[in-house]
Amino acid sequence: MLLAGIGTLIALHQLHRGAVALVPALVIQLALEAGVVAVILRGLPALSGFSLRELGFRAINGGQIGIAIGGAVVMAIVANGGASLIDALFHTTHEQQVVQMVRNVHNPAIIAFFTIFAVVIAPIAEETIFRVLVFNIGLRYRGFWFGAILSGVLFGAAHGDMFEALPLALAGIVLCGVYYRTRNAYASMITHGLFNAITVIALFAFPQLTK
Repeated sequence: MLLAGIGTLIALHQLHRGAVALVPALVIQLALEAGVVAVILRGLPALSGFSLRELGFRAINGGQIGIAIGGAVVMAIVANGGASLIDALFHTTHEQQVVQMVRNVHNPAIIAFFTIFAVVIAPIAEETIFRVLVFNIGLRYRGFWFGAILSGVLFGAAHGDMFEALPLALAGIVLCGVYYRTRNAYASMITHGLFNAITVIALFAFPQLTK
């Protein structure tokens, strides 16, 4: 479902060649992710034998927030370091297609919608799918590292960019660490949201740093 949303995003970009494609693509992806998350939240307690609270949907405390913030810093280092390594190995400077699209956006309303999607909506949906569901499946049957690598690889692949797959997979493993350490789904959502916020700020406020 996530890959279908990314595929739609790329197809719209190629069709329209402009930022006008960004909003409908995000709306489509939002609808797809919302459907998947709704199914997971409804069915996972019965399948796993754990309540949503036991799966991590409970009030977050100060210590967990601190771990989430620290995780965002580690995530940024790992993801950006991995991306730099890929660029060095392939002698290229790669940029995700969604970033290329956003560079053409100058409408404040579209920028605000993209920011909310990236910082709030996407982390909620993706952490529910890749950490609460996928990681827990791997954790239950093969332990932490199997679950973290499985979750990370699928997380990287779901973004539909082979150059970014490895850096994002490493970032996904960091998110698994935050979720596992805190036992709180909101902690990894905060980590993910902060990481995306750093990226959005750099993209719009310091575009030269993201080229």
